[in-house]
Amino acid sequence: FHQAAPFGVAGAKRVAMGTLSPIDAAPGLDTDLDANASGIPLLNNVTVVPCFATEEAAIWHMPYDGWFSYIVNRGDQGACIYSYHFAHWAFALVLAIMAGLAFVTTVCIIFIFFRRRIKLCCGADKEKKAMSCPNGAITAIIPCYLPNEQFIIEETVDWIMDKVESPGDLTVFVVYNTPRDIPEIENRLVQMQKKLDWPGGRTFRTLRVYDSKSKAANLNAALREVKDEYVVIYDAD
Repeated sequence: FHQAAPFGVAGAKRVAMGTLSPIDAAPGLDTDLDANASGIPLLNNVTVVPCFATEEAAIWHMPYDGWFSYIVNRGDQGACIYSYHFAHWAFALVLAIMAGLAFVTTVCIIFIFFRRRIKLCCGADKEKKAMSCPNGAITAIIPCYLPNEQFIIEETVDWIMDKVESPGDLTVFVVYNTPRDIPEIENRLVQMQKKLDWPGGRTFRTLRVYDSKSKAANLNAALREVKDEYVVIYDAD
């Protein structure tokens, strides 16, 4: 041990053991030395940092195998052991939080990536099955509350008529309720019902449910009117 800490502040620890004089241990410092509870000497109530001649010796003397301390090479004073302080632990906590967020983000991205591909693989058979029934007539029901959706319902109908693929005949059925008459939009829905040149020979129907108070009641009323074997439901937006 005497060879591990022969000079500098490390000499203060040897003073406590009676092997060096205070002047040899720490020249120019107050030599009123006391040992604290852990055995580390104090100079005027300031804890002396333990230093060693070599880094290997410092590593050997690090408490708790170095989990809570680190070594700094201070030149003439040798390799000194310092304990981690609040700033170190705060920085480590920030890094841990960032690593956790990065891990969660990566897991979510991987999940979304594979989920879409699994869904596409599982849905391939459904698409083939649907396309194998070219004569299956389908009714697309759009239940809506007209005062809230009067400005988008026509666009929704046009989009379904033009963009949605169907293996068989398609009928778009708008069933709605409204607490007051809205002549402008209701008249346009009636005119759309009379239209005969929808793409692919598709048809449009509309129905106002006077005693309805909800979209669920609209849907139930539409199901009583549908005769096709297959039914799909779209929201108005």
